[in-house]
Amino acid sequence: METVFTVDGHCDTMLRVMNDPDFDFFAKNSSGHLDLPRLKEGGVNLQIMALFVEKRFKPFQALPRTLEMAGAFHRLLDQCREDVTLIEKTQDLEEIARDSKRKGFLMALEGAEALCSSDVLYSFFKLGLRLITLTWNQRNQLADGVGESCTGGGLTHLGRELVQEMNNLGIGVDVSHLSEKSFWDVAEVSRKPLIASHSNAYNICDHQRNLKDDQISAIVESQGIIGINFCSFFLNKTRQTSIEDILLHIDYLGKGWGFDCIGLGTDFDGIGYPPTNLQDISRLPGLFKKLKECYGEEVASKIMGENWRRVLHAVLPSS
Repeated sequence: METVFTVDGHCDTMLRVMNDPDFDFFAKNSSGHLDLPRLKEGGVNLQIMALFVEKRFKPFQALPRTLEMAGAFHRLLDQCREDVTLIEKTQDLEEIARDSKRKGFLMALEGAEALCSSDVLYSFFKLGLRLITLTWNQRNQLADGVGESCTGGGLTHLGRELVQEMNNLGIGVDVSHLSEKSFWDVAEVSRKPLIASHSNAYNICDHQRNLKDDQISAIVESQGIIGINFCSFFLNKTRQTSIEDILLHIDYLGKGWGFDCIGLGTDFDGIGYPPTNLQDISRLPGLFKKLKECYGEEVASKIMGENWRRVLHAVLPSS
């Protein structure tokens, strides 16, 4: 199998680890989208693993639930240390780039309800947290999510403080799920590349979770990245999609802003209807083949992982 440095910018597999007693991350499963054997089959070098706190725990149990999920993440990591490196700094990225047999896991947080102060943020930084999607669709103490857009709310004072502290520490600021006002507040406050880990182009599919042209321009201006989401509803608003629908979004972004802003953010194990022939993470080599046919190997390699690698080098601490 032809190899290319491959990064998936978002999955929700930790929810399965937490909630499905029959799920074995270390075996190849017939259900779901992602496990260690299928990561290997898919040639994934770096998997960004989101900690997503379910609605029933918000707001008052968000902190203990997030800590519980972080503990489960580290327990999982400890069980596969021979195969997997925790990505905390740029030199960890280079380690997995040199050794194609090793996988990298980067801990992310989807929805920052647990972060009630800069000291709590620092605690999670010491646990290895390196990417934060500030909200899910709801409002929290940092910002309004896309589901609260009718209020016109953006970043709170605490949200501004924590975005600045994330920049200082080396934690990526993820704008997926933010309301438009929150997005523009982050674009004003953050000094580092903006990351939309799992979002698509609004002008191709006018779903509220997708990015409008001016937002795309702001991400590109920051030298950031947009991870293409494989959720069918974000691709064409139906349950029936294919690789061609993914290519429509990639083509729109590439022709309008260049291909340096495009990556993958599958949202696997958080979506119900992935595209035909991309039913799980093991199918990514087929996407690479299609990208090479359309754009050539250099551009295809950027989309598969090199753009993520560049952005993470600009965001993560060096040591």
